[in-house]
Amino acid sequence: MVKFKTLGFKTFEDYREHFFSNLLITNKTYDYFVDWNKVKSDVNKFLEEISLLNSLRKVPIENRKRHLEKLLKNYPKIAEVIPLLIAVRTKDNCIEIFEQSIEDYLTFDFNSNNLNNNSIHKILEFCEKTGIIELFNNINDLHDYLFGVEVGLDTNTRKNRSGKIFEKLVQTKIRKLLPSKYKVLNNDPNYSLYRISGKSRSKGKTHDIVIYKEDTPIPKAIIECSFYNTAGSKPISIAESYVEMNNVAKDKGIEFIWVTDGQAWTKMMEPLTRAMEKLDWVLNYRMLHFVTQIIR
Repeated sequence: MVKFKTLGFKTFEDYREHFFSNLLITNKTYDYFVDWNKVKSDVNKFLEEISLLNSLRKVPIENRKRHLEKLLKNYPKIAEVIPLLIAVRTKDNCIEIFEQSIEDYLTFDFNSNNLNNNSIHKILEFCEKTGIIELFNNINDLHDYLFGVEVGLDTNTRKNRSGKIFEKLVQTKIRKLLPSKYKVLNNDPNYSLYRISGKSRSKGKTHDIVIYKEDTPIPKAIIECSFYNTAGSKPISIAESYVEMNNVAKDKGIEFIWVTDGQAWTKMMEPLTRAMEKLDWVLNYRMLHFVTQIIR
């Protein structure tokens, strides 16, 4: 059970009530919305290819496929930009389409190293049927257009960015709270309870925050951070897994602290309360000042 008396609460219920009444409404910071450096990097790595494709704007639509064919033959790298024109980011430069006329799948390969006459013909067909050929009638500059596309694609990663932002918020505050004799590291590769716990699929995992006292090789504390806007099975399974992690940490003389927040917990009070009854330390962001009571 959470050591509520160490945190200054008379009863577990007082601690629990304090936790749920101090949950953050949001963890969004200014960095949450768009990662501008990533957007610029993703566009600028294709500057030469974008410049070449820009020439299609000046070609009459009836000649545009032929001009694109020449570009693909002379500058194969152009093929890798084409999926971005329809806001698709591929892992292997391939897109699969279900072609109803043949009741089968077609694979379009945009890998510049695999281009041949057949694949170029298929790419031209793809560009015509997806509206890419006509697109060049409606844009003034391909670089500006792709910049906007990348901003849109970047918003899809906000869910992942949300967790990292909360982790950064917690880490920054803890660094301010603890004296200089403590070293606060994020994702320290040198120490992981996942390896000790023997879970093969988790052996490469690191902890969000690891805290060392001066130069001791064994951490004083390990902190995991999580923020949930919506209820679901994942927060519940995470809570259950940390019970085991807490026991492993305790055997090593390490304080295990779970810092979790977000309005989703107001809809999942029961599973979190069960976790609180089995973990030593569960805090939210507004309770981080208690870290000085835990780490001494």
